[in-house]
Amino acid sequence: MELKRGKERRRKENKNLNRGMAWCFAGIVLLLVAASIIQPDRKISDEENRILTTFPKPSIENIKNKEYMTALEDYSSDQFILRDLWIRLKVRCDLLVGKREFNGVYLGKKKYLMQIPVGMDEKNTKENLEAMNQFRQKNSNLRMNALIVPNAAYIMKDYLPLGAPVRDQGEDMNYIKKQLSGGIGLIDITETLRKHVDEGIYYKTDHHWTSRGAAYGFNAAAKQLEIEGLVSDYKIHTVATDFSGTLASRSGYHKVKDTVEVYQPENVEYQYLVSDSDNEEKRPTIYDRKALEGKDKYQVFFGGNHAMVDIVTTNDNQRRLLVFKDSYANSFVPFLIPYYNEIIMIDARYYYENVNMLIENKGITDVLFLYNMDTFLNDNSLGDVLAGE
Repeated sequence: MELKRGKERRRKENKNLNRGMAWCFAGIVLLLVAASIIQPDRKISDEENRILTTFPKPSIENIKNKEYMTALEDYSSDQFILRDLWIRLKVRCDLLVGKREFNGVYLGKKKYLMQIPVGMDEKNTKENLEAMNQFRQKNSNLRMNALIVPNAAYIMKDYLPLGAPVRDQGEDMNYIKKQLSGGIGLIDITETLRKHVDEGIYYKTDHHWTSRGAAYGFNAAAKQLEIEGLVSDYKIHTVATDFSGTLASRSGYHKVKDTVEVYQPENVEYQYLVSDSDNEEKRPTIYDRKALEGKDKYQVFFGGNHAMVDIVTTNDNQRRLLVFKDSYANSFVPFLIPYYNEIIMIDARYYYENVNMLIENKGITDVLFLYNMDTFLNDNSLGDVLAGE
């Protein structure tokens, strides 16, 4: 009898304990929800390096098509209290169970973070290639080339987690080559990059290539760009050793930092002035030192992306280059400066002027399309700009 009463007492105690833990957990959840509602909305996440969703405004239309509920769900996720802490904790738990993929980012050997290529948007790619061919027909007098840079996950296959699938960007390169007209030369630097894969040609925490990678890419592309008398010596300046880029932000993995370097050509006498669509004041440098004080230190190159950048040099060879680009060009174009009288960079995502008038007014002689493969296969803005719309 005594034993039976003891078991009953322990059963009640366990029941009360479980009930207490459940109420405690519910209380913590309610407290976190309340704190999330009370705290002011954050506009930017420094940890994830992106703009956060703010409270959506309801309307009859967006409630009917369920856009409001989707936006509300995104808002709740983005503004949840201590969001950055939860992300870090989740990454640590995932690492403990052997996971090596976080929010579209692989964690590879030597702590390399590599963006998983998302594949080809067939419609956008086809339209952009057709627009490039039509643009070539209208400007048959110009030297025209395309440099499409493979991404780290393809070049650095040996660094990927065991068994991690990755898109074959070699096939994508062949597709682009077949679709381009003969008047546009396709520059394939895949093999060059693979020869130097152990030298830090891509950042560990960011989706861009490094200045070293861009230097190898430039040397490989110079012949097809008809550039002669290449600079052989550069002074390399380390401008940051604590760079944590876009892939660290996206994945939540922050156990490594990158070094940012800039290359200064030696024994070359030239000067230049730079202006851009966001800052018309001319300046004698392509580098933005203020960017080194912020999180995205890759913006040291040109201060980030602009609709248009104009670089006028003292080189009197009368070669004027127009570059259609994404952000991969920002660390590549510095190597081009000694060889042209003027370089104009156009980012089609932000440019709304008539490019044909620009070519005529500036006396453009050369055109270069410079994109990383992942962007090129999904960009939806290049075609409109080339059409002069």
